[in-house]
Amino acid sequence: MLSRVADSLYWIGRYAERTQANAHILYAQLEYTLESNHKDLMFEKESLIVPTICGYIKDYQMRYPQNTLKDMVHYLIYDRDNLNSLIATITSVRMNARNTRDCLPNELWEEWNDLYLDIQEGAYPETFALLNTTNFLTHIRKTALTATGVIDSLMTRDMGYKFLKIGKWLERSEKTALILHHLLEIEGELEPDRAIRLGLQLTNTAEEYAYRSRVLTVDSVLDFLIGDVKCSRSVAYGLYKIRDTVYDIEQGLTNQNVENMYRALDELIALTNVDMATLTLAEQKQRVKDIRQNCTDFGPILAQAYYLTPPILAV
Repeated sequence: MLSRVADSLYWIGRYAERTQANAHILYAQLEYTLESNHKDLMFEKESLIVPTICGYIKDYQMRYPQNTLKDMVHYLIYDRDNLNSLIATITSVRMNARNTRDCLPNELWEEWNDLYLDIQEGAYPETFALLNTTNFLTHIRKTALTATGVIDSLMTRDMGYKFLKIGKWLERSEKTALILHHLLEIEGELEPDRAIRLGLQLTNTAEEYAYRSRVLTVDSVLDFLIGDVKCSRSVAYGLYKIRDTVYDIEQGLTNQNVENMYRALDELIALTNVDMATLTLAEQKQRVKDIRQNCTDFGPILAQAYYLTPPILAV
């Protein structure tokens, strides 16, 4: 497969997953905001959580110093100068899908293209209105979920499918690590248990966790979202999927770049293999920080191994 084709498919996987995750996170936080007292000190402490997880917090604070709900929604949905805004990621999915249409089911192209055209035709104007915003987020989430179903049911399990899935799994593992890292950093500033509940809510795993466990502690939630290979949104689940896929791609062949990728991936997986109950809170924070940083560092290593466009890293 040509590296430019693999690159486009990999980034379809990453941008589609980012779009779905960020739309869910913003939707969930809007629901919580409506139920909260805006004058409450906890609301002020939580107001920067979503821009930190879904955008570039320094950029957001510089350009939107008042940090209103309207500002946050505009930055995360419509701001084209924010490379992680939903408008930007949807455009990137559509652009990369257009470049690889002969490798994709037509239904997948139609899902993302229809959403893109709706945006271009003004179906969801930028003027802030809560109903319009929630309808738009619902549309985005349904498109992303439908596109996932199309990929899993119609796409040939060839090299293109593998690179698309690698992008999806890496993006998901990195996002989960980012959420946990940030929430642990501010855990002491929130109400008791709020950080761990928010971690389940923002990763869209609250129902699954409640079904599988009746214990709600920092230790148990961290184990669930980091090392539980039965949870499809855990860090470890995505990393094991990536490892199996790259082994399948390489079929025993190797070079220096691939060896570097294997080594970095094995080190990252080893970090997720820990019983959080055996660590102090400070050690938990450091372990999650290391996992998050290694997830971020792994993207460029993977890109070098397969001549892909490396991620743009926020500084």
